[in-house]
Amino acid sequence: MQRERISRWRAPAGGLTLYLWLLVLAACVVARLLLGRSDRSYLVIVAPYLLVSIATPVLIVIGTLRHRPPHRGGWLILAVAQLLYATGDTMSVFDNWLGEFLEPTPADVVYFIYYAFAVTAVLMFIRRRTPGWDLASGIDALIVACSAGLLTWVYLVEPLTSDSGLPLAAKLTESAYPVLDLMLLILAVRLMLGAGTRGPVLYLLLTSLTLMFTADLLYAVLGVVSGESTTEAWLDAVWMTSLGLLAAAALHSGIRTFDQRTGSAIPDASRGRLLMLAIAVLMAPAVQMIEHLRGDDLSVPLASAACAVMFLLVLARMSGLVATQRQVAVNDGLTGLRTRRAFEESLTAECRRAKRHGYEVGLLIVDVDHFKRVNDTYGHPAGDRTLREVADRLRNNARTGSVVGRYGGEEFVLLAPHIDAVNLRDFAERIRVAVAGLPVKADDDVLLGVTVSVGGATGTDPGDLMRVADAALYEAKAAGRNRSVLAAAD
Repeated sequence: MQRERISRWRAPAGGLTLYLWLLVLAACVVARLLLGRSDRSYLVIVAPYLLVSIATPVLIVIGTLRHRPPHRGGWLILAVAQLLYATGDTMSVFDNWLGEFLEPTPADVVYFIYYAFAVTAVLMFIRRRTPGWDLASGIDALIVACSAGLLTWVYLVEPLTSDSGLPLAAKLTESAYPVLDLMLLILAVRLMLGAGTRGPVLYLLLTSLTLMFTADLLYAVLGVVSGESTTEAWLDAVWMTSLGLLAAAALHSGIRTFDQRTGSAIPDASRGRLLMLAIAVLMAPAVQMIEHLRGDDLSVPLASAACAVMFLLVLARMSGLVATQRQVAVNDGLTGLRTRRAFEESLTAECRRAKRHGYEVGLLIVDVDHFKRVNDTYGHPAGDRTLREVADRLRNNARTGSVVGRYGGEEFVLLAPHIDAVNLRDFAERIRVAVAGLPVKADDDVLLGVTVSVGGATGTDPGDLMRVADAALYEAKAAGRNRSVLAAAD
């Protein structure tokens, strides 16, 4: 078992290039930490950092060209973003070496452009991986954003903007970085919560974005505490690790399937997800309490607004969960038809109305002939595709006002109100011919002739309808299948 786990990690790896890069990254991180304690010149001390920063966009391009993912746009835009980041790093290093410019420096301008490209790349990943809008993940990301935004304002932006010693341009520049980092964090959360393949590439990318946000946050906090911008060796090590893991993600062959679109999002009410949301929602009152204990008055309108927004988002989230659960309870996951329980409720309600208003209800039970052979011969995926196709034909040929459901396995049911025995017989034949008339594409190169047996009944008692229609279905199958048999329940 352990060997299988190891092989699953190694099999999709990027080969020797990836492992060599990880070794180079580790060596550069160690060198930066050791040089930070030496008295070497500034350019020598930061050389390992610049090496990693400059190598990252190059390696992203190499990985993209080597593994050729179906949709390369996101990775190439990410490479452009990292090229801008490396350019900003280089300009910042020489800025510090030659003497600081007044903010915003040319490096700041390049960094701001970097954020635009980085955000675009992550958005492209999200849109490729997630079907539709995945509203649940979007709301969760907004809840985290609201909580993190409050923290960012209270402990970073507000202290910077209230510093009377900084000119306006410097205040705006310093305040922009936490906001832009927060934007990337929100997208990282959205990427994590959304649908798509899970694997090393996703985890490397998420770890890289998290480390980048953490390093930028610590840098900003140190600047607020000390009153000046300082870069520690260990902080450079965190940035280097973030950049290195980003390059490693691109070198991993998993990028071939990384942004592959999936059919549905992952379960959106896991314990970990609920815990994350609980922490985010409780953050606003916690910050207000901390500020009160410190003797600082947190803006009541600000805290109240944050709480109100998160409260409304949680309500929207709960509404979405209720709607999802209702849909799961009512609609069959494979075919989209009514579930057995939902159909029986509709049948009971319709029979009650029929007795009250004096009309008959028709019920058809449809069974796919020899369905087990399809599963045994072509596999369960082909069987599922066959069931979906049969369900579509039943839905498309149903009468107006009919209810179509999947009763279990390969058995379907149709409820037709306001119908007599003669019209129900015609309806049953129309259903049978609709299924048998055209072959079903069970696989990319497999066409199957599928037939159904139909048993039907008319009446106003739900129990009698099910019993008589089931007996009629049994009679149709005993008579040779691919036919319809009807009887009266009353």
